[in-house]
Amino acid sequence: MPELPEVYPKPLDLTRYTEATRRELYDRLVSIQFTPQDPPLDPEDAAPVQDPDAAGLTVFYLFGRWFAYWQGEPEPGLPSWRLTEMVRIQAADTPDGIMLYEV
Repeated sequence: MPELPEVYPKPLDLTRYTEATRRELYDRLVSIQFTPQDPPLDPEDAAPVQDPDAAGLTVFYLFGRWFAYWQGEPEPGLPSWRLTEMVRIQAADTPDGIMLYEV
């Protein structure tokens, strides 16, 4: 009998640092933040998707917790520090396997 596909990704051990965990969190953040989820009905309404490398997406482990930060798209009149997004990453029972909390 064929195996059923997993609905949720494999749970991550977020209690310690490993490069494999950092890379998996990076990939999941790219999927959540930098990949369009629903194609727009009108292709002209599609907003450009920001590149995670251009945004400076960084995932790191500090004081027993995982964090990530990146720069948002530049907007006229806003200083660069207002464009910085920073989140705390926690394991969750969601389709992505993680939950992001604003810092």
